[in-house]
Formats: sequence, C-alpha cells, structure tokens
Amino acid sequence: MEIKNGKQIYEVGDLVGKNGIYRLFICVQKESGRQCLLQIATSVENNGRLDRMAYLLHNLDKRAGELEKKFRDINPGKELNYNLGFPELVDSFIHTAQAGCRINILAFRCVDDVSSVVPLINITAKDRLCVDLRTSAWIMGKTLKLLSFTQSESIAVNVVNSNNILVVPDNHYVLLFNLTAAEILAEGTPVPMEVRIQEISQAAKAIITVLGGDWKTNFIPNDGDEPFQLYVDCMLERKKDEGNEGVKKYCQEAFALYANFLFRLANGNESDALRAHRDFYEIVDRLWKREYYPFTTKTL
Repeated sequence: MEIKNGKQIYEVGDLVGKNGIYRLFICVQKESGRQCLLQIATSVENNGRLDRMAYLLHNLDKRAGELEKKFRDINPGKELNYNLGFPELVDSFIHTAQAGCRINILAFRCVDDVSSVVPLINITAKDRLCVDLRTSAWIMGKTLKLLSFTQSESIAVNVVNSNNILVVPDNHYVLLFNLTAAEILAEGTPVPMEVRIQEISQAAKAIITVLGGDWKTNFIPNDGDEPFQLYVDCMLERKKDEGNEGVKKYCQEAFALYANFLFRLANGNESDALRAHRDFYEIVDRLWKREYYPFTTKTL
C-alpha cells in the first residue's frame, strides 16, 4: 500500500507495534529509499497526541542542534549527540483516506534498518535474555543523559519504562521513542520534582529488570554469574599489583556501589538527572574504561 503527502510517497509494509494511541508500520520513503516508521493515530481523537509528539520532536531537534553548536565551539572534536536519543520527524500530516487520522513518519538517525532498534522489554520478555553489567552501564548512562537534557528543557517525558527505552545494540544508541504522553512546560519552568523522580525511577527499574534482577527485592545477579566475572577479569588486568583476592574484594565493593545506586534511583531517592548521571559515572569509572564494549547478553 502507498500513502502520499504532497510529492512524498511512502510504501507501507508490516505492522510492527501498536497501543491504544497509535499503530506503527515499517515504511519506505520512495524518493530517498530511506526506511522509516509510519505512526498513525488509532482514531481522530488521538490526533492531538501525535501532533504534540511531532511538535515536540521538532523542538527537541532544534534545541539539540543549538546546544551541539555551542558545545563544539568550546570542545572541538567532541559531540553531545542529544538528537540521537529521539526519533527524527521526517513528515507529519492528516490523511483523509485514513479516516482523517494523523500520520507521523519517523526515522532513526544513522540507522538504516529500523528493525535493529529494540525496546528493552523485548530483550527479557520476548527473547528471554538479560544484559551483562557493562552493557547495562552504557544503557543507563545514556538514558540519564537524555533525561538531563529533557528535564533541563522543561519537558516532562513521563513514560521512561522498558517499553519506551529503545537501544540500537551495535551503535550503542539509546532512545526514548513514545513522546505522546510528554508535556512541554513554559520555557524555564522546572519539571515538577515528583515527575523527575518518577522518570529516573522508571529508568532504573528498567535497567535492573534487563539485568535479570528484581527492583522489588533489590536483587541483581553478581557472584558466580557471568556478568560479575566479566568485570572481575577486567579489574584483574587493571590492578595486577593487588593480587586476585584484593581485586575480587575491590570488585565486590564496586558491585555493591553500582547495585545500590540503581536501587536508590529505583526507590525514588533522586530528583536530578544531571546529578544522577554524574554520580553514576563516578561509580562506572571505577569498574571499566570508557571504550566501546559490545552489546552482551546471556540467557535468563
């Protein structure tokens, strides 16, 4: 099936997701050959939610670009890459042939195959896998970075759960996809504390879950499990002078800091994503070098 908006033609493929507000289809922009997602409201009543998401994506992209330019001027060769954390709005229109429902055409920057973008919920619930500790670190770190951006821009995302945190494993991208519940506050208006706490808490719960843990019982796998052994091996290489037992003790203490920090966030004890991001990496930097680490999973 083809859907047109002016000169743009979109070849619509399979349904890949749906909820009470919209349905998602794979589509291809015929002129460019670019693979995208077609997001269509389930009814005219939900047009406003998709319209708001389109408006929000436009403004996020604009603001991310402004901050990127300022950052590069001060830090040559470095990038913030905030715009990688949200879908790109390619097009948005009302389609009369589809009962007057709003359609958003969405793409992922620097991603050719949209099927490579995976919600965290699919890793555990669908694939029956969990990630290792080092993988969880970059997912959590980048999620906190995104929340520090949105919260500083007076945007309440509201939904930051396992359904709404998406990863591109090979590229190390982390995205917040569904912004239909997001709220844009007046410029300079702080996001309410209870909302900031909730967003950070939801993110931490999602990470604990994808680690194969349980945030309700404060459990994350460690001793004897492959994720724990991976960073013990890493520390043995970095701290040869301390001996195996000294390194294992160091790792146990570092693991406790890491796990307890996630539990503290999950329990609603942090309201500032920027501070959480800084404190999180103080712990992470005790465990691993900042370098590319492949997306690593194990069977639940």
